[in-house]
Amino acid sequence: MQVLELYINSKRVDMFQDESVTITDTLKDIRDIGKVYSPFSKQFNLPASSTNNKLFKHYYNFDIDNGFDARFRVDAILKLNGIDFKTGQIRLNGVGMKDNKPHTYKVVFFGKPNNLKDLFGDEDLSSLNGLSTYDIKSDTVTADVQNAFKTGLQTTGTNATSIANRNIVVPLISLENYYSYDTPSTSRLDNVSWTNLRKDLKPAIKVKRIIEAIQTQYDITFNMADEGTTKTFFGSDVFDELYLWLHRKKTPYTDLNTTIKYFGINYDSLGVKRTLSDYSYIGGSGDVLSGGKLTINEGESYSLRFRFIASSANAPIEIVSKDKTTNELLGVQDRISTTNAMTVAFTNLTSGNLSSRVFDPEIRFNNNTSQAITFSAQSSYPSAFGLEIDKTVNGVTTQHFYGNSSFQLAYMVFIQDYLPKMKVLDFLTGLFKMFNLVAYSKKGSSQIYVQTFDDFMTLGTSRDITKYIDINQSTIDRPVPYNQINFKYSSPVTQTSLRFVNNYAQVFGDLNYSSPEKYDGQAFNQEVPFERSVLINLRDNSGALTNNIEAWWVDAEGKTTLGKPYLFFNRLIDSSSNTVTSSNYTSYNAPSNVSSDENHTLNFGAEYDEFNKEINVNSLFSRFYQQYVVQTYNQNGRIIKVSANLPVSFVLNYGVNDIIVINGKEYYINSIQTNLITGKSQLELIVKKVAYTNSVLT
Repeated sequence: MQVLELYINSKRVDMFQDESVTITDTLKDIRDIGKVYSPFSKQFNLPASSTNNKLFKHYYNFDIDNGFDARFRVDAILKLNGIDFKTGQIRLNGVGMKDNKPHTYKVVFFGKPNNLKDLFGDEDLSSLNGLSTYDIKSDTVTADVQNAFKTGLQTTGTNATSIANRNIVVPLISLENYYSYDTPSTSRLDNVSWTNLRKDLKPAIKVKRIIEAIQTQYDITFNMADEGTTKTFFGSDVFDELYLWLHRKKTPYTDLNTTIKYFGINYDSLGVKRTLSDYSYIGGSGDVLSGGKLTINEGESYSLRFRFIASSANAPIEIVSKDKTTNELLGVQDRISTTNAMTVAFTNLTSGNLSSRVFDPEIRFNNNTSQAITFSAQSSYPSAFGLEIDKTVNGVTTQHFYGNSSFQLAYMVFIQDYLPKMKVLDFLTGLFKMFNLVAYSKKGSSQIYVQTFDDFMTLGTSRDITKYIDINQSTIDRPVPYNQINFKYSSPVTQTSLRFVNNYAQVFGDLNYSSPEKYDGQAFNQEVPFERSVLINLRDNSGALTNNIEAWWVDAEGKTTLGKPYLFFNRLIDSSSNTVTSSNYTSYNAPSNVSSDENHTLNFGAEYDEFNKEINVNSLFSRFYQQYVVQTYNQNGRIIKVSANLPVSFVLNYGVNDIIVINGKEYYINSIQTNLITGKSQLELIVKKVAYTNSVLT
């Protein structure tokens, strides 16, 4: 019998001696980013002892003020025979009553890191405030958009110098007009003016920057660099070339009543963002800000009054404020007119149901009339101030004054405005499905390791458990092999992809494979929530390919379309032989289905490479899925189910990528279910026929 101990907030709790506490590990879970590989228990019971009643603050009595708050998980540690087994958190689900008295506390243990599904909630990509670092200017003087098209940008005003720092690009993905070299019209790519071409384009952002923003927003850490034999995917060469096109809506940004409509960047929009960190304390009853944020404690009420003097009166503007901490909308003032003395107020801000809450408000000014407006602080306090914070406690209000420098509306591309409408969790899940990734944690570390499944499986340790096996009973089952493989992107929407379906009766980028032997099996289905599109290698007047690539984002009727979020490999094209625009650009950014070294494609099966005009077999299936799927095809494959009394040394250290040895034969783990009290385990093992090798990530 093993000794299991539970500590909550460093205090040992009482446990039932005969309570079953089981942990289940499976390969299936490790490939689900929503779960992350961090084993968790099924619900189990704790006795309503005096110790536990005190710890849970008599939760059954809801008349107690400041009692145990079951809305939040609390830190916990599971110990096995006195050794730390899992560090994590406990969630209290409820209390079981008998004869109107507390009998059991129902709890679930979660190992660290926590379930990312709970962490991300339903928040969209547009909530990632860290991406505002890559906002760029859209004026013609700074030429950010132009340079993002020609070379790419590190950030506003700074051109990219390599793939690694090419954070923002404007790829040649036309939203309306088709540009070519074999027509005498103004639609020739070497004749169209940049002023007209840019109205058809939208920017894209390096996906790695999105991952970094997710880390910052949710206070999690992924492995972004190799650690010895532990390879990273998010820090790999292939991932560094991946970009997300910032296409959120298919509607034009111009007024619907206008004759000519434009679908790209809104070049008539000016804006500016301000936060509390832009203000400095200048007087009053003390500085109530810390690190540019406002902490509101229970019983306190605050009002924020932003004061401005506008350089132009009666100019229509929009003011939007949100709390960057929670992405809660604090207020919107639409189509208001500027005055000589303006005040924007957010009143009665409290901590709500929390004992303390941190506010990090962002105030954004917009103007869609191309009218530049400068705002300066009003002069009332001994010196100019732009923010008054009123704090009220127990009916007593104090005033706190902050100054700021003047600021001006500017032509801007706010990255968050253009991000496709997609949940953060769905975005990560899509990446995991594309590249067959796994997420897991290591003992003693809060970092989340993200690797390809193949790389993860190469790290397993060989463990011989022959002497612990219960030889009285075992089963050997036929594995259900895959006789059909279906990998699908979302349904195609672009005209080029729809034409591909018409011509070849299959969807570009998908893979539908049926085993020629037609044996009895099951289908392996995988669908990702992203778009794929056939790209165009433009031809010159003589019909020769120019190797200048374009995407044309219109539907079958030639109208701008939307589709699911579009991921692509960005390629910087040398267009010196066939220049672009009437300004003769000799380079530009273009979408690609193939990485720059041609070692990877974003197609699930072998497809035509628009760059080298050959079939590229380095598909997502061949690079990231083949080893996993082939294991199940082997004629001699078997699934072995055995029982074992595994020692604590095994339970504390094994991983689901380990190789299990029984009587000299090797197996991969499909699942292990362990009773932490009895030490009894049920193992489902797959006969090892092929050894995994590392993925190609360059």
